[in-house]
Amino acid sequence: MHLALLGEKNLVNVWKKNGSCHRKTGNGNGFFWRKSKRKETNLDLGSFFITLVNWLAKIVLVVACFYGILSSYRFITQSPRFNINEINLVGHKRLSNEELNSWIGSIIGKNIFQLELDGISKRLVEHPWIQSASARRVFPQGIYVEIKERTPFAKIQMEQVYVMDNYGVLLGTYLRGANKLPTITGIKMKNPKIGSNVADEEIIRGLKMMHSLNQLSMFEKNPIDNVHISSRYRITFSTHTQDIKVHMRPEIAQESFKNLVLALGAIEKNKKDLSYIDLSFKNRVVVKHSDEVKREF
Repeated sequence: MHLALLGEKNLVNVWKKNGSCHRKTGNGNGFFWRKSKRKETNLDLGSFFITLVNWLAKIVLVVACFYGILSSYRFITQSPRFNINEINLVGHKRLSNEELNSWIGSIIGKNIFQLELDGISKRLVEHPWIQSASARRVFPQGIYVEIKERTPFAKIQMEQVYVMDNYGVLLGTYLRGANKLPTITGIKMKNPKIGSNVADEEIIRGLKMMHSLNQLSMFEKNPIDNVHISSRYRITFSTHTQDIKVHMRPEIAQESFKNLVLALGAIEKNKKDLSYIDLSFKNRVVVKHSDEVKREF
């Protein structure tokens, strides 16, 4: 019996101890949970505050940069330190500065940064005598314009005589010293516009062949300076003194020129009173002297 009571007492003591431990443990877990929750809340607020400060700093930096760029733009576009007061024109020989400035337009006093350089070049190349033009800024107040003029190459007879360059662009109706230029005749065109290109296939062929013929020794002292385009099938070249003519068909021009070179030695031996050379035939050259019959080579 005593042993049974002793066992019951021991069971009660064990139960009491376990209950006490459970209460202590429960009280301890609640304390730590509240403490960790408080720490997490503090950390979230701190991270949010740091992120907010970083974003605000970035926004302030962007605004400051934008304001600096805007202020700089206003300064360089409105300051009189960058107003154009000089135009330097180079490369022109025939055209005067006054005429070129009139084509460029009024740019003195304008802001150098707001000036459209492509616009200057485009306006200048509209001039019949200007082949190309380029403009660039010379800081702080200058503009440099380089010009390449067209070169007079030949006269062309239409309803009146025009001067054109080697690209076939009409330069005008009068030019000092133009009498020394070769002449193209036989062109049927009415009211051509100055500055327009009139070099069709026949004209280009005629000018190329004239240049090739003038490289030959027989035309060294009496060069060909007249090209008459009768049709697209026949071109006639005349020397400066008009005493020798050369007939040619454009479609066989290269072959005819080779035949002429091969027969050149024989032709030059009988060059006296030479009247014309006909290269209109394939594989042969027909030559005629004044008051003589034709000879074939």
